Amino acid sequence: MAKALTVAAYGESVAAYRYRTLAEKAANERQRKLFVQIAEEEQGHHAAVQELLQKHFPGSDFLLSAADKDLVIVGPRMLDLSDQAALTQAMQLIQESERRTGAFYAALARVTTLADLQPIFRAMSNECFEHADQLAAVALE
Repeated sequence: MAKALTVAAYGESVAAYRYRTLAEKAANERQRKLFVQIAEEEQGHHAAVQELLQKHFPGSDFLLSAADKDLVIVGPRMLDLSDQAALTQAMQLIQESERRTGAFYAALARVTTLADLQPIFRAMSNECFEHADQLAAVALE
């Protein structure tokens, strides 16, 4: 479970970064505010996962492989946002990443033996799928 939390922390960190960069390229103020809001949520998730890691597995440290990172992220960490086509592609990758991360958290909720983590993982899974839906709506604008 310690490595899974490390993977989750990585995913949350990448997600926060990606949403901050999307906010800089947002087509309008509503999108910018949405991306900033989600970036802040993701940063909060990162901090919460780090706290869980320290609480349950103090001193644990892992070097994540590309396969580990692929459990929660689709595409490269740093996305090309140079033009509209690249921005559209980036939003698709982020949407897929949200779905992948949501499935990852749902799986963790099912297998964890730490009862206090189950509701946290379920809530984080639900938020990932909500973010994916929000991105889908933005893409239709």
